[in-house]
Amino acid sequence: MFEKLKLRGKLIKAFRTAEIYRVIKRGDRTSYQFPKIHRIDHQNTYTRYAFSLLNGIDPELLNKKRWALRQVLGNNIEINGSLKNFSITVHHKSLPKMLNYKYEAIHSHIEKMELPVCIGQDIYGNPVSWDFADLETLLISGEIGAGKSSLMRVILTTWVKYASPEDLRLVLVDLKRAEMYRRGDLLLEHGVTHISRLLFKLPRIVVVIDEMSIVKRETDLVEMIQQFASQGRALGVHTIIAMQRPDADLLNSALKANLRVRISGRQADAINAKVAGVIGAEEIDAAARGRMKIKIDGVKEFQAYFLDEGACKEILSPYKTLLKDPEPELEVVSQSIFGLLEKEQR
Repeated sequence: MFEKLKLRGKLIKAFRTAEIYRVIKRGDRTSYQFPKIHRIDHQNTYTRYAFSLLNGIDPELLNKKRWALRQVLGNNIEINGSLKNFSITVHHKSLPKMLNYKYEAIHSHIEKMELPVCIGQDIYGNPVSWDFADLETLLISGEIGAGKSSLMRVILTTWVKYASPEDLRLVLVDLKRAEMYRRGDLLLEHGVTHISRLLFKLPRIVVVIDEMSIVKRETDLVEMIQQFASQGRALGVHTIIAMQRPDADLLNSALKANLRVRISGRQADAINAKVAGVIGAEEIDAAARGRMKIKIDGVKEFQAYFLDEGACKEILSPYKTLLKDPEPELEVVSQSIFGLLEKEQR
């Protein structure tokens, strides 16, 4: 009981420091009403506070004043919730400094997925993963040295080893618009709403746009990318967009709303983190290579697997001959998937 009271006092101190309260004035007297604390769950590895904001308290304060909350509660905090009901989880453990990518180590975890993404570990050693067939769009951003290139190698290398060419096509960087129309016509012709309901199999297509800011002035291409993101799910056309600095013009509301998963390395400031859609990315330790944050429901910090160019070449060398002759329906602008995996992002 004493421990819970102590933790409650610590949270109220954090609210006071961050100025997250409602001010009540009666004559010459001023009082402060803090968020209502509902539950404190104190475990060996974490402490989680559940609370609700009072009317009149801006929910954005929790993110704007995250730095003040960290000063009181500790560096490793996660904030989740919306509107009024929130939780703050204070982690007592730290993330590992380096994790090398090993396909054999993750295979048992991903073997039941259709298009698995497994990119690292969270603070408890659990794999950070999801099925790209369900959450079909991804934005990767972050400063130079944040680990975007390695992360891209991890994702694509896993797919090359996991999926056959009959199940998956990787397109770098352009897909003929006619293929989208062809797939749409097939759905109409067979009276279904998703490629999984067709009586025959169509391979899933992942369109990878590496450093999207380069195509900013190519309005037709940008429009096409937006179409992939918004309409591609039912057609089995998925999208990965990578960029160093998130661009508010490119990541407009229409495109941003359709980016189901967002991953960010360290961002220069809170404005860039907000544009990237990963609040708190500006707080990532610049010295922690491969440290990133992912937003699917809430925001979670993780340590990404590291895969350098040499190891990537060695893993993919047996598959190189499979990548020479893409089918006529696909127009490959980059030389090959192998070329992108070798290339460092600027």
